[in-house]
Amino acid sequence: SRAAAATALGGGLSALVCGLTVVAAATVAVPAVQDGRLSGVALAVVVLTPLAAFEAVTGLPLAVQYRQRVARSAERVFEVLDAPVPVREPAAPAEEPASPFPLEVRGLSARYPGARHDALVALDLTLTPGRRIAVVGPSGSGKTTLAQVLLRFLDASSGMYRLGGVEASALESETVRRSVGLCAQDAHVFDSTIRENLRLARPGATDAELLDVLSRARLLDWVLALPEKLDTPVGEHGARLSGGQRQRLALARALLADFPVLVLDEPAEHLDLPTADALTADLLDATRGRATVLITHRLTGLDTVDEVLVLDAGRVVQRGPYAELAAEEGPLRTMLEREGETVGAGAR
Repeated sequence: SRAAAATALGGGLSALVCGLTVVAAATVAVPAVQDGRLSGVALAVVVLTPLAAFEAVTGLPLAVQYRQRVARSAERVFEVLDAPVPVREPAAPAEEPASPFPLEVRGLSARYPGARHDALVALDLTLTPGRRIAVVGPSGSGKTTLAQVLLRFLDASSGMYRLGGVEASALESETVRRSVGLCAQDAHVFDSTIRENLRLARPGATDAELLDVLSRARLLDWVLALPEKLDTPVGEHGARLSGGQRQRLALARALLADFPVLVLDEPAEHLDLPTADALTADLLDATRGRATVLITHRLTGLDTVDEVLVLDAGRVVQRGPYAELAAEEGPLRTMLEREGETVGAGAR
């Protein structure tokens, strides 16, 4: 609004000054024509000359606006360039292990820059091929912090994190992310086609491979029913897709990347309960046989995972098979009761 007002004011002032200059030129030149000191053709030249001269400066208000816009953009770029590096890259990176397994976390603690307390405290975790672990807990309990540490978006403040026996901190962060992939709640969908959004994970993927991952993400029937199928535009930020379809497309992209370890960070967030539960069930079915860390606040469907970790204030307060934790008094049982009350209230 301020930029538009400035542009309008600049354009208006330019037109006003130009008009006044033309009037002043005419006021001086007309008597000269009457006295015979100036011809009629010369009068036209005198009056029109200011109009031609002001054409050279009509773009100045717009130039000032663009200069301010570029200055603000440069400030944002410099903020990124001057920001502290979130993770420390090793001076001499270790060789990438042949396999990321076992993925081991021992006594791991992590703290965000500037924070007074650890967001994650003394956590232990082991992933082997095909093992699936669910991490649950209230907001702020450290679930997303665990995902950031596993993907090396955040360095551990203490403890051990190893991939295939090699310290993750000794590997380049991109090396870690080739083994540990993320499907986040806010996974970006680009203003392009379904095909090109999927091929971000693997540019050389064939249509058969694309259709396979869409089938595993339970999107195939919907895509095949579209007039343009894989070439259907999804709109800016996936505007033409529902929330569930965007998350399934993000899952299909993660499956196409074929990460040995897949981290699902609140994939059903911001969805209504029936859609969230259906998506969670499909996620667990699609990741069967793949090492997976499912971070979620919903408990539906967790009976299919190998182990459940319950976090509170950054600490593991309960862990074990879902059936055992649901049967005994404890944090998970309490969460189940609260979830049942919420669902019941919604149904009423």
